[in-house]
Amino acid sequence: MGGTKPGRNDPCPCGSGKKFKRCHGGPNADYEEMISRGAAEAQRKAEIHWIQQQRQQGLGRPIIAAQTADKRIVTVGHRLFQGAWPTFHDFLYSYIFDVLEHDWFNAQAQSEQSERHPIIEWHERLLAVSKAANLTPGETRHTFMTGAISAFLTLAYDLYTLEHNNDQARTPELRKSLIGRLKSPDQFVGVRYEIRVAAMLLRAGFDLEWEDETDRRSKHVEYTATYPRTGKAFGVECKIRNQDATKKSNQHLGKFAGLVSDALRKATPHDRLIFVDLNTQAYPYVPGGPNDWRTISINALRKFEGQPNAAALPPAVVFITNYPDHHHLDSEVPDAGATVEGFRVDDYRTGQLLTLPQKIEMRARNPEIEALLASIQEHIDVPSTFEGEIPGLPSNRLLIGHRYQMDDGAVGTLEDACVNETNGEVALIINRDEGGRAIYTNQLSPEEFAAWKRYPETFFGQIRQRPDPINDPIELYDRLKATYARTPKEKLLQFMGEHGASFATLTQPELLDVYVQGMVNSVMQRAGPQEVPVHIQRMKPPPKRSD
Repeated sequence: MGGTKPGRNDPCPCGSGKKFKRCHGGPNADYEEMISRGAAEAQRKAEIHWIQQQRQQGLGRPIIAAQTADKRIVTVGHRLFQGAWPTFHDFLYSYIFDVLEHDWFNAQAQSEQSERHPIIEWHERLLAVSKAANLTPGETRHTFMTGAISAFLTLAYDLYTLEHNNDQARTPELRKSLIGRLKSPDQFVGVRYEIRVAAMLLRAGFDLEWEDETDRRSKHVEYTATYPRTGKAFGVECKIRNQDATKKSNQHLGKFAGLVSDALRKATPHDRLIFVDLNTQAYPYVPGGPNDWRTISINALRKFEGQPNAAALPPAVVFITNYPDHHHLDSEVPDAGATVEGFRVDDYRTGQLLTLPQKIEMRARNPEIEALLASIQEHIDVPSTFEGEIPGLPSNRLLIGHRYQMDDGAVGTLEDACVNETNGEVALIINRDEGGRAIYTNQLSPEEFAAWKRYPETFFGQIRQRPDPINDPIELYDRLKATYARTPKEKLLQFMGEHGASFATLTQPELLDVYVQGMVNSVMQRAGPQEVPVHIQRMKPPPKRSD
């Protein structure tokens, strides 16, 4: 550790949270221990930063930014931007004006209301919310995410993702072509979805290569997505229902099966990923209810799959999405997301009951699909910070290992904390300076409680196991496997008792899998038969195939 010696009242470099004079700055200081503890503390902080950054930004190229005295420098692909942006949202607001050009925004804003581009309408409603909040320059404040704000910022983030990951989207002149199509009202709906899906794939760690749109010799997919970890490539086609409420054919998710059929007819030498957005108004999610677009669309897909004219179509994994921000411009979107279903593919059949070994084998067969599903579920928000920090937390937040003064005047070190999931009350285990441990209670603010729900494993400054409820045997399997991942083989054999001898020749990973599966099966046996959810009971069975 180079540099000058810390001052007596500076924080100790070991990371204890104490002043240097009260820790390793005393007369009997062990500097080697201080260096060792300081290195361990730096590594811990780096791991926390990595976890939070990936959870916010995905597996693509991370946000690259640096703060100077009066400005922030942000790298996007091969370009540099400079400005005074307190949050990443502020940067994205500036960025989309650069990409679509200020002159275009100004020209659109001056046109007749009925002729304005949808992006302009989103922007005007965003400005109205900002004006109502009465923010002073440089001030940041939490506000609920209306559909208009979400639509505008998500588009900006997706465009940023494409440019920032330009090495992973290897297509010359791509940006110019996409921007031109995006500005065209006739092409906007389709190309917006194409950009959304591309950004989702990039954040999941895929590389992309767009097909030549000028090649009219055959109908081809939008782009090829390759997963670098396995080298497997997929042909990707994107479709979106251009909903028109006046057309009877668009009611009850009409044209959905036709879009799937059209997508499956596009040429590609690879396995297929089909994305179809339902583009319909959202309602609070009630599984199996009249507005449950997931169940309705999967049933429609299965009905189509059973028709004679579908027998000659190629198999595909179909991602059914609904991102209806533009249907809820002045309110929060009650239900958005994605579900997946196999078309003439046995894997990813919604409602198909699999044993634990079958589920594990299915995931092992499809690491690329698993990575994409995990990313779609995880990376649902536009990051608001540049460095992966948890947004909205006060500077005096609770951190394990730091010292605090309690309301009764006692001073001590926070050793552990447990949050009540229902009300945000937190129990604190304090090692008091005067001796002994005591339990205190505190109340997280609404912002802190929301942050804890989003990042429970790093909220208190330590990497901890996520306290999420376990709703599925495979979730329990993953949780237990992570817990025992570093347990030596000899210890696992001891845990297995008299049964361990028959598995002594297995490697540690093999033994770990056997041990964890045994624990999950034991738990499931004690739990007894599980009731099948209502929406699964209402799901049409997949058609039987003779091939």
